[in-house]
Amino acid sequence: MEKSILTTLLFAVLYFLCMGIGVLLGNLLDQTGNMFYAPAFTALVGGSVYMILVAKVPRFGAVTTIGLVIALFFLGTKHGAGAFLPGIICGLLADGVANLGKYKNQTKNFLSFILFAFSTAGPILLMWIAPQAYMATLLARGKSQEYIDRIMVAPNPGTVLLFIASIVIGALVGALIGQTLSKKFAQKI
Repeated sequence: MEKSILTTLLFAVLYFLCMGIGVLLGNLLDQTGNMFYAPAFTALVGGSVYMILVAKVPRFGAVTTIGLVIALFFLGTKHGAGAFLPGIICGLLADGVANLGKYKNQTKNFLSFILFAFSTAGPILLMWIAPQAYMATLLARGKSQEYIDRIMVAPNPGTVLLFIASIVIGALVGALIGQTLSKKFAQKI
């Protein structure tokens, strides 16, 4: 049991690093400063970490723990109280779906990761659901009005569809890569 906890915490740190890489890649693609593509790139890079985690720790709670780490990060960095909810909700849902397949069913693990990939979407969702509160949070963090005007993304149907599709595609590709790597490395790690 203790080994499972340590393994889960290690993978939480690794996924958190993947989140940083996802932000970096998103900023390379879109240099406005918003994090619109960060969840998609996080899913692309983090799929390997996720798939190896479910192979190494096939029990309920590991995925939820990583979702909780993401949620606490958004809460701790003052992204707004609502930005942490997707981390918790998506972590629990993803853990539940993977658990339905006893963490061995490839299809359920893929679906689980697609759900989990939305755990990092909190700031963008908050920007769309409560734009005034989101802007107030940014101002409270010392961001300028010019910065806020530059990063705000309007929630029109095309933009929302692009956001969802980019996360799903990033998650699918990340999961495929992760599935291949988990077969090779899960026993060695």
